[in-house]
Amino acid sequence: MMPTLALLEAFDRHGALLARAPVTRWPVTVGRSLECDLVLDDPHVAPTHLRIDRAADAPRTVSVEVQHTLNGALLQRKRHASGERFDWPDGAPLEIGRTRIALRLADAPIAQELPLPHFPWRTLAATVALLALMLAAVLAAEWLKADDSTKYLKALPGALLGIALFMGGWAGLWAIANKVFDGHLQFWRHMRIACALYLGAEAVSLATSLAAFALSWEAVSRFGYVLITLVLAAGIYAHLAAVLPRRRTGLAWTVGAVLALGLPAWMGVQWLNHARLSNQLYMSSLFPPSLRVAPAVPVPQFTQEAGALRERLDRRVKADDDNEDEE
Repeated sequence: MMPTLALLEAFDRHGALLARAPVTRWPVTVGRSLECDLVLDDPHVAPTHLRIDRAADAPRTVSVEVQHTLNGALLQRKRHASGERFDWPDGAPLEIGRTRIALRLADAPIAQELPLPHFPWRTLAATVALLALMLAAVLAAEWLKADDSTKYLKALPGALLGIALFMGGWAGLWAIANKVFDGHLQFWRHMRIACALYLGAEAVSLATSLAAFALSWEAVSRFGYVLITLVLAAGIYAHLAAVLPRRRTGLAWTVGAVLALGLPAWMGVQWLNHARLSNQLYMSSLFPPSLRVAPAVPVPQFTQEAGALRERLDRRVKADDDNEDEE
């Protein structure tokens, strides 16, 4: 029996093993033809796609020659067209069509044995903590909205059911996408991302409202949605990175580009419709007076500013009436 010099393995995009062929001689061929040493069932692979050789004078070097093919071969993000020849580094996956090829040499060092995975107590604790924090945030929000305890108790079941259905549906849709594109469901991972996203958005909203109230920074309250949008974009990126872990750089650029184009466009629409960059006219959150840091506005100054505000509002109403008359 001839000794095994290497092992060729083919995997699909989810990492499932498709085919395996021991190498007993060099060179070897890869393709859809039955004459190849490693036969693949991939319509995007040529009958003879690759010719793999290992030179006798350079035993540590494996060379690959791309045969007559339309799609070529992809190695470390570089595509090699038909007729090109290149070296195949040990351990680097080689992609042809929709198939990933791995080569294991007989004289290559073998990695140490890995211990069996233990129950993920830390992941479970993080999931429980995030769910508990989100539940506390929902309870606190409903408590602030309610006028008395009776209304609070009546609104509580609907609020909890609504947030549970929304978060479960949101995480479930991302989990289905994860299963389709990566082969793993990872429902609870997407649930953790969703909880962190919700808590982050609520924290930014609270922080901007409190800063606007305490420091009299009106712009912080009006443009707090910009920071919340950044948090939402970070959460969307985290979901996408879990679904497509090999495309994280491209996903980051894509999310950044959408954010850079979408946010100014939305501001432009607000300006065209309302002559302002924000859809918020005034601060909608009030806090205890003890949290005020900025000095109180004198009564004459307040009266003067209120009168100026009324004049601007009157001009705005008159302009809107004139536009309606023209139409």
